[in-house]
Amino acid sequence: MRSTPRLVQFAALLALASGPPARGADCLRAIFFDLGNTLVDQTNPAPYPLFPTAQATIDSLQARGLALGIITNVPAGWDRGDLEALLLQPAFLDEFDVLVLSSEAPAPKPDPAIYTHAYNLLALPRPTVAATAFVGETIGEIGNTVLNPTVGARAIGMTGIHLSNGVPNPIADVTITTLDDLLTVESAPCSFLVDGFESADAAAWSSCAGCP
Repeated sequence: MRSTPRLVQFAALLALASGPPARGADCLRAIFFDLGNTLVDQTNPAPYPLFPTAQATIDSLQARGLALGIITNVPAGWDRGDLEALLLQPAFLDEFDVLVLSSEAPAPKPDPAIYTHAYNLLALPRPTVAATAFVGETIGEIGNTVLNPTVGARAIGMTGIHLSNGVPNPIADVTITTLDDLLTVESAPCSFLVDGFESADAAAWSSCAGCP
């Protein structure tokens, strides 16, 4: 499969998020995020601060009309209050339409059940699973194989976006180096092939309103 630069890959997704689908294609309508070391910096002991670009990224995605959620693994028995106690800015959790703690879900990440659970909590009418993405820094939470993942977000059909400053991993559909990479690419081709996409998946993302 032809290689496409990682930022061009995500630019195509941004283009797809810009308007309603044309010719039946699914456009990106919802994004779930991992929390620790994706949105909040766990380098030092708690309370954990947001990464510098996290708030602006979330605000911009909300302005585009996307539904947003968090899927996070926590110890058994934890509730939202326990999670908030770890955060320097606990009110940040209010920004999200869906908050899923593994302690309140059928299973922790990377079990596909937690991604399905989170998806089912989106407000009706829900976007298709193909119009939903998961962003995280742990490749195992995205998938375990390229074509037929049995764990991770890609196992249920979500687009897997890997937050990494290393070499792009073929298991992820898209690699970004920082959160604000979600916003800095303004335009890109609407027809593309992403490393690791099955041909049917690539075709499903091939066009959207406003694209040439």
